[in-house]
Amino acid sequence: MNATAEMLTARTGKPSRIVVGMISGTSADSIDAAVCRIEGFGLPSADGPGARVELIHYAETPYPEATRARILDLKNWGVRDVAEMNVRVAEAFADACLKTLAEAGLRPEDVDLIGSHGQTVYHHSSVPGALGATLQVGDGDVLAERTGALVFADFRARDVAAGGEGAPISPFADIILYAPRDPSSTPERRAVLNLGGIANVTVLDPDPNKVFGFDTGPANTLLDRLARRISGGAESCDRDGALARAGRVDPALVERLLADDAYLGRKPPKSTGFEMYGDAFVERAGTLLGRFDADLMATLTEYTARTVADAFARFVPPVVEVIGAGGGVRNPALFGRLAELLAPARLLLGDDRGVPGDAREAMAFAVLAHEALHGLPTSLPSVTGARRPAVLGKVCLPRA
Repeated sequence: MNATAEMLTARTGKPSRIVVGMISGTSADSIDAAVCRIEGFGLPSADGPGARVELIHYAETPYPEATRARILDLKNWGVRDVAEMNVRVAEAFADACLKTLAEAGLRPEDVDLIGSHGQTVYHHSSVPGALGATLQVGDGDVLAERTGALVFADFRARDVAAGGEGAPISPFADIILYAPRDPSSTPERRAVLNLGGIANVTVLDPDPNKVFGFDTGPANTLLDRLARRISGGAESCDRDGALARAGRVDPALVERLLADDAYLGRKPPKSTGFEMYGDAFVERAGTLLGRFDADLMATLTEYTARTVADAFARFVPPVVEVIGAGGGVRNPALFGRLAELLAPARLLLGDDRGVPGDAREAMAFAVLAHEALHGLPTSLPSVTGARRPAVLGKVCLPRA
């Protein structure tokens, strides 16, 4: 057996593994890192509990100012920018990883593997005529070299290659993260609603083959862009929903935006990104309203909440509860409106189900990397529409 095979065998043979999951969402507001201890592997079933995840430490690390500025200037990128940012983002992820490990009282050599999503800079969004393609920068080899760890990266590409949307890919992890703590309890149909830059939903089911999910549309992407514009770049988001709550909704504009949005009526599987819900969308909405102010923030917050509610009404069977995750749960203007629109389903925080809402996406990539280490497919064709399940994540070997 060669050294690489021995290294992989040794990691899979341990009773538990330390795994760091990392991601920066479409808003690029921070690099999220979750240090997890994972025992077992696979999905929970009648034969066993599957993988069991314990969150050891979670941290959010801001990008260096210059790096974030270049990410937010994506529309002006050329080939050189793509190549350079693939390295710069990976360097930022490495710094964030090492910082988070130090906070957790761990050394880099304590880590068995890292699962890094990187920073999405393009996702096909099913734009008519566009080739199915997705791109996340943050080179896994740079991260492996800087940390010395085994890294799994580039999780979406294989699902796209297999004919899938490439998003959302967290539903497999959601089955593990939100597994009932009491296996003998009567299962209830639940949904996990992630409010990152883009909103996506996972509908959980006792039968993994019946689990499905899709991107509902925007979550924070429009609100963050508008907050930066209104504040002249001083604010990265509508903190505490203050702008939205200070403004007045324009109902006619909300209805027009909903009527003009072809994505909302498309049946799942489907996925989207800031190519559809980005600066151009905010520009158009502000032009239609005639100003970029608190009223526009209130209007786009209402529009965002309505797109989520519309997706539930069209495509999600009745659920008992909706578990909120992602940065959007900290916006009471958005989260409170969703609680009204999704009733009678209970809208609660992921923290109430043992998974801190802020940490959920980073924890998901720890799970996906961990399952890839064991050679298990983690894409769900019922979610992405892929021709077959696939092992997600490319292997970047640790330093020799």
